Amino acid sequence: MLILRRSVRKNFLTPLLIIKKSNSIRQGTQMCELFGISSANKIKCNEILQEFFSHGVDNPDGWGLAILYNNAVSLEKEPESSITSSYLKNRLTEDIVASNLFAHIRKASVGNIAYKNSHPFILMDNCEHLWTLAHNGTIFESAELSPFIQQQKGDTDSERILYYLVDQINAKQREVHRELSPKERFVVADKVVHTITPKNKVNLLIYDGDLFYVHTNLKDTLYQCQKNQTLFVATKPLNRDSWEKVPMNVLSAYRNGELIYVGKNHGNEFINSEKT
Repeated sequence: MLILRRSVRKNFLTPLLIIKKSNSIRQGTQMCELFGISSANKIKCNEILQEFFSHGVDNPDGWGLAILYNNAVSLEKEPESSITSSYLKNRLTEDIVASNLFAHIRKASVGNIAYKNSHPFILMDNCEHLWTLAHNGTIFESAELSPFIQQQKGDTDSERILYYLVDQINAKQREVHRELSPKERFVVADKVVHTITPKNKVNLLIYDGDLFYVHTNLKDTLYQCQKNQTLFVATKPLNRDSWEKVPMNVLSAYRNGELIYVGKNHGNEFINSEKT
């Protein structure tokens, strides 16, 4: 099992830093942007990543790229704009080939602008499944996430979602005294989504080493494009292919671009009352 955390400043393996937590929330109409791929085949991603990262003008507070393997991740991220990053510019000149991938550009709402707050985030459960999560939106209310403020590495509400999810996975594994099946992992994740979505903006991409999870509860903020055995998911359509809105208020899980599970509709649509 390999976890690669590459420092984009010095190009060596580096741990995340732990600093004082911040719960400040910056209001605004902009949200982060998400991009993900789930495919049965390895595909070259450079062109569509170039388009995605060009949106960093409106999301200048960090970028991240996670190439996802069965139970490992190559994770590269930086707390600066994808537009100005010389590292990312050079990285995109190299072939980026993957069957499962997340990318994220950040507009900070909770947490300082720092490496430790850049998405995606990773965490391992007690049965050594590595979970990767990227989020856009804001958690305004959730008592379930508060206990993880002192455990998380950074300051973001997004990272706390991951800690809560893995905590619930661990609790279920302790209850049944074994590793969970894919279906059981999905059921736990679906319950977590039902719990955290009331009064909160929760667009999510999650990967557990097997299943690729997708969720939105804010209209017109997550789209999908199915091409043969490849699923693309993005905050905004990234090319002229046929993109459709991701179904609202339901968690879906894919494997190799194929829809495997669909959760129950929780009905917790977030209505954005901010003026645009």
